[in-house]
Amino acid sequence: VVEDNGDGSSTIIVDGRDDQDWVYFDLESSMEVSPTDPGDSPAWDLGVLRFNVKTNGGTSGTGMVGVAVLEGVTFDSVEQAPADGYISDEVNAGPADMEPEPGYAFDLWYDYDMDSHTLAPRAAIYVVRTVEENYFKIEFLDYYNDAGTAGYVKFRTAPIAAPG
Repeated sequence: VVEDNGDGSSTIIVDGRDDQDWVYFDLESSMEVSPTDPGDSPAWDLGVLRFNVKTNGGTSGTGMVGVAVLEGVTFDSVEQAPADGYISDEVNAGPADMEPEPGYAFDLWYDYDMDSHTLAPRAAIYVVRTVEENYFKIEFLDYYNDAGTAGYVKFRTAPIAAPG
């Protein structure tokens, strides 16, 4: 679901409830896409699987997508992408007797409440360098739909100027 906010930004809800199939999203077109081989496809920028959000960069894809995490700023105040500080997906190596786990650039987009077992978006703005080397700011808004069902990743996004 994509809603034009009328101010140059869009609010997007990705139904990521499936626990096996990633939902891929292209920021330029504001559309879900279905790449045949996501690991080697320029068609997508972000992938959503439940609370996991991966990028088409690093270990998840060849698109060179990067993410810069900005804290202490508001969505409206971010007008230009930073020149550096971008991270991509990587493998988190654990103990030698365990399988390595994926380390997504968006691993920390939420806080988890152990008492209520709910997710809440962190107070941060994310700048994404897309496959096409354009820049978008993202603010995560929710993980639940209006009925309270988990798996609906909701975020606001808008294009911003490239680093100057």
